[in-house]
Amino acid sequence: MKHIPSQCPLCGGKVEAGTTTFTVDMKTGVVVVRNVPAYLCNQCGEDWIDNSVSLELVKIADRAKKQNTQLEMVSMG
Repeated sequence: MKHIPSQCPLCGGKVEAGTTTFTVDMKTGVVVVRNVPAYLCNQCGEDWIDNSVSLELVKIADRAKKQNTQLEMVSMG
């Protein structure tokens, strides 16, 4: 992310670097990606994923869809 707020716009908590879990239900299957680099609010838990990381998540989901995978579980870390 180019500009990371130091304060959460939702609750005012502190935003820090961390990891999250990304899950998408594609109707034909489910993709779960753990240890995704993200920015997290230490108060409400809201997370933000950098655009470059989002592009990688799209590639993972597209691959699972092409392979007709019912459950894809991977870790980025």
